[in-house]
Amino acid sequence: MMNDGMNQNEIRSDISEAIGQTPIVKLSNIMDFFELDSEIYAKIEYLNPGGSIKDRIGLSMVEGAEKEGKIEEGGVIIEPTSGNTGVGIAIASSLKGYKTVFTMPSKMSKEKELLLKAHGAKVVRTPTDVAPEDTNSYYKVAEVIRDLIWEKGGILEEGVLNDLIEFVQKLVDEEKLEELENILNKDIETSKNAYMPNQYENEYNPQAHRKTTGPEIKEQMGDDLDYLFVGIGTGGTISGIGGYLKENMDVKIIGIDPKGSIISLVKNGMDEEKAKKKAETYLTEGIGEDLIPETLDLELIDKIVKTDDQSSFSMTRFLSRKEGILAGGSSGSALVGAIKYLKNNEIGDKKALVIFPDTGRNYLSRVYDDDWMEKNGLETDDEKILEELR
Repeated sequence: MMNDGMNQNEIRSDISEAIGQTPIVKLSNIMDFFELDSEIYAKIEYLNPGGSIKDRIGLSMVEGAEKEGKIEEGGVIIEPTSGNTGVGIAIASSLKGYKTVFTMPSKMSKEKELLLKAHGAKVVRTPTDVAPEDTNSYYKVAEVIRDLIWEKGGILEEGVLNDLIEFVQKLVDEEKLEELENILNKDIETSKNAYMPNQYENEYNPQAHRKTTGPEIKEQMGDDLDYLFVGIGTGGTISGIGGYLKENMDVKIIGIDPKGSIISLVKNGMDEEKAKKKAETYLTEGIGEDLIPETLDLELIDKIVKTDDQSSFSMTRFLSRKEGILAGGSSGSALVGAIKYLKNNEIGDKKALVIFPDTGRNYLSRVYDDDWMEKNGLETDDEKILEELR
C-alpha cells in the first residue's frame, strides 16, 4: 500500500509505502528568467522510490490484478513500457514475488533498460518507427511473450523464461514478422501464469492518480490553483488528476503533446485513423502517442499545447542549472508548454502547477550529453534556444 499521508519520520514496512506525498516546489528562478506574471510550481514526482510518477500506477495495477485474481503466485507480469511504468511494476512485483518482462522501443535510453534489469526484469527491445498494430511493435511483442508463456502453462523456471525471451528477441531482431504473427494467431488458452496489465487500457492507471496524486495536490495547494499542466502519454496521469481536480476545484487542465504525436489532432476533431497517418517519430520519451489510449479522457482537457524536442530538451537542461531540479525530458516539455500557454494568452496573477514525471538520471547519456544532442541535430546553447519564450 502506497504512502497515505504518513508522517515523514515514520518507518515504512516496505518501499511501497514510500510512494506518493511528493513535494511541490515554486520555480522562482524560472519565473524571473521568463518574466512570468503568474506563479509557477512543479510537483516533483521523481522523488518516488523508482524515480517517477509511474510508481503510483505500477503498484495500483499489480494490486488490482491480485484483487481480481488475474495473476497467480510466481507468475510473470509482461508490459510494453517506455521504461518508467516498467520500473513501477518491477518494484511492486519484487515485493510480491512475480517475475517481470518488459518490451521497450529502441529509442528509449540505455539507462532505463539497465534500471529495469537491476530490478530483476527481462527486457526485449523493439523498433521505434512502427505503427502500434504492427507485429513487431512493443505492444504486439508483449502479447507474443504473454501468449508463449500461456502456451507453456504453469510457473516457468528461470532458465525456461530466459530461453523464451532470447527466442522472441531474435525473432524481432531478424524481422521474422510471419513467425510473430503466427504466435499471435494461435488459439491459446489463457492462464494466470502470465498477465499483461496494459497501462493503456487499465482502469487502475487513472484510478491511482484520482486516489493519490489529485488529493495530494488539493491538500498542498488548497483551493489556490488555476492551471494544471501535464504531459500526455497513456493519459492516466492527466485523466486521473484532472478528473479529481475538476470535481473539487475550479482549475483548467492543459495537456502537453510533443510534435509527432496524434493526441492533439484527435482532440481538435480529426478522425483517429486519419491522425495515425500523420504520426512522426520524435525523441522526447514518455509522452505523446500514435494511438488514443482508453485511459485518456480527452473531454477533461481544456487545451493541448504542442512542444518540440529542441525546446523541451533545452528547458530540461536549463532547469537543472537554474533550479537544481534534474528532471527528464518530458518535464522540460511540460514546462515549455506551460510557459508558452501563459505567455501567449497573457495570463497574469494566477497559479500554475506543472507535473515533473521523472528523474534526469535516466537520460544522462542523452538529453544531458552534448555529444548526443549534436548527433541528433540539436543545439546545446540552451539559453539562446529559450530566448524565444521570454
